[in-house]
Amino acid sequence: MPKIIIHAADGTFDPKGRAALTTELTDFALDCEALPKSPFMKSTVWTYFNTYPADAVFMGGAPAHARIISVQMFVVAGGMNDVAKEKLIKGATEILGRHSAAHGAVPVYIVLQEIPESNWGFMGETADLGAMRASPPDKPAL
Repeated sequence: MPKIIIHAADGTFDPKGRAALTTELTDFALDCEALPKSPFMKSTVWTYFNTYPADAVFMGGAPAHARIISVQMFVVAGGMNDVAKEKLIKGATEILGRHSAAHGAVPVYIVLQEIPESNWGFMGETADLGAMRASPPDKPAL
């Protein structure tokens, strides 16, 4: 149940296309974490878009000349091995590129932050990766 924060300049993502992006990214991230794509698990993947005016985004000390994207993904520690992390980074970059105004190579930084179960609170409880993976496929959304 990753938490995803996307940082980009205004205009990088079409506001109407954000839903399609987050739907695709949610399904893909759940696959990478080996979590069920139940209505419940999908509803626990929260994505936030932080957009900035063009004059507030810089590359190498100068105003950005490309549509750069930075992504922070908070995931439960132990939920992915190195192969799954590599798959998530590559696939998320491709998804972001398809849904953005970026052209050519997609300038995306993705930072995965693994949070121990005991440090991840959800609805008053600490995270339990095993319980999440074993949750019923038909469990209703929040």
